[in-house]
Amino acid sequence: MALFTTLAVTGALSAGAALAAGLATYGTAASISASNRAAKASRAAAQTQVTMQRQQATRQRRQAIRANIIRRSQARAQAQAAGVETSSGFAGAMGSLSSQLGTNLGYGSQMSGLGQQFTSLTGQANYQASQAQMFGSIAGLGMQGFQYFGGFDSGQTPSSSTPPSTPRRTGGGGR
Repeated sequence: MALFTTLAVTGALSAGAALAAGLATYGTAASISASNRAAKASRAAAQTQVTMQRQQATRQRRQAIRANIIRRSQARAQAQAAGVETSSGFAGAMGSLSSQLGTNLGYGSQMSGLGQQFTSLTGQANYQASQAQMFGSIAGLGMQGFQYFGGFDSGQTPSSSTPPSTPRRTGGGGR
């Protein structure tokens, strides 16, 4: 459709020039469409990776809690066997295990959040890069059209870009 519209608009041009303009328009439209599809796929991939990171963090938290429960049970069984279950040393060991669990869970949550942020920012960067490429294609097409239809090289030099001429001194004055 864009090709026929371009051909109708450029009726005064030669057939070859009209075909070239139509192909340039079609190529740019296809490039824009592909860039948009790539950007959507990039965002979807980033979201999938964030979901995977959340699932992995949840699994790691569960494993840390299970390991803590097992260590506490083993310590309690050993303390009962030794008859020191009510001692301050046993209470300190239980407190230490709880503290270690809290530290591990906090670190895991922090790393998961940073990983999700990194993935999200990477997805945004990929999207912006595809947008830049798409708009670069549009600008390239516009510049080609500008140059094709005359641009700055229309045979006359604009007066504002020509430096003023400096008059030469003629005559004597030779000392």
